[in-house]
Amino acid sequence: MSVGNFKNALFICNEKFLDPAIPGGGVKFCTDEYISLIKTGFNIFEFPVKYRYSFLRKIKRKLNLHGYEDYFINDYSKQLKSFLAEKNIDYVFLNLTNTAAFAKLIKSMSASIKVILCSHGNESGDYLHDISKHEKYLGYKKTSAIYNLGNMLLQEAEFRKYIDLVLTVSDVEERIEKWLGAKAVYMVPRFIEKNKNIYEPIEGKVGFISDLSHEPNYFGMQQLCKALSTQDYKNLQIVLVGGGEERGKELENKYAFVKYLGYLAEQKLAEETASWTFALNPVFYFSRGVSTKLGKTLGMGYPVITTKIGMRGYEWTDGKLPMVEDPQQMANEILSLAFSKDQWHFYHNEVFKIQQSSASYQSMMSNIMKLLNS
Repeated sequence: MSVGNFKNALFICNEKFLDPAIPGGGVKFCTDEYISLIKTGFNIFEFPVKYRYSFLRKIKRKLNLHGYEDYFINDYSKQLKSFLAEKNIDYVFLNLTNTAAFAKLIKSMSASIKVILCSHGNESGDYLHDISKHEKYLGYKKTSAIYNLGNMLLQEAEFRKYIDLVLTVSDVEERIEKWLGAKAVYMVPRFIEKNKNIYEPIEGKVGFISDLSHEPNYFGMQQLCKALSTQDYKNLQIVLVGGGEERGKELENKYAFVKYLGYLAEQKLAEETASWTFALNPVFYFSRGVSTKLGKTLGMGYPVITTKIGMRGYEWTDGKLPMVEDPQQMANEILSLAFSKDQWHFYHNEVFKIQQSSASYQSMMSNIMKLLNS
């Protein structure tokens, strides 16, 4: 039964992104945002699923022939069918593009159920960058990866036949989804919290919140550090917070101005970020999804030096940030702004304008419902 005027919706998501005990990363942060958004228009029931584990899958992953095979879809058929009937489900939200494989199964149970994909970014897009920009794939691995990329694209187009609406996190992804054949697409702007945390910046200190095991984050910080190392970086300190310990330590050992702290709990993170003049958002190519660290930092009330690419998926009508195009420009801005008290406080005040003029969950849901009811 529906409660009030809200209809019932199912949220299919990998169990690890629903577990509050697991440390938050970009995917979990984005998942929590989607849940908060959906709750403004639906009674939401969570349906956790697990990654499939088998010897065959392990071999396929080794050979780069895995495609969209993260779940044993049919193993959930009986439980899913029972849940849909018991809860009188009218809408099913699929979290992350690798759950898109559930769409055909759901439609086979009831063609009237609306299936909405909550995309965090196109899988094949990131895979393409991995193949072309990084050294993960060499020799036979590159050959099989190219085949796998084509297979992923075909699967993505097939899945869209059974999906009524795709929610994307940036305008770039919106265009990709339309190219893949999505029936309807809506870009969900990043939600920015309205907090005013303590701000006690230390001259010359900046920071980066990220998981360095994610290739775009690591690539961005490598390029930035390289650009800074050719200049006079005296009294500069860049603090790295987040996962990817091996890479974080590597950067710390290579560059005198880098300090790696690893993952920090929320309270410790707030204490640390309060001492930064600026947070950094060094995104230098279009990876999948959006830079969730930008929204998290702005939501805490701190100014950010960002690239224009790193701002994709964000919308506000008032306030501005220092924006750059490439690593060298970011290095120049850091060495200028991080040592100017007037600039810290100017951009700190601009963040509050951004918070107040960014999109609300209610306005987003209103647009989504118009598409679902059209």
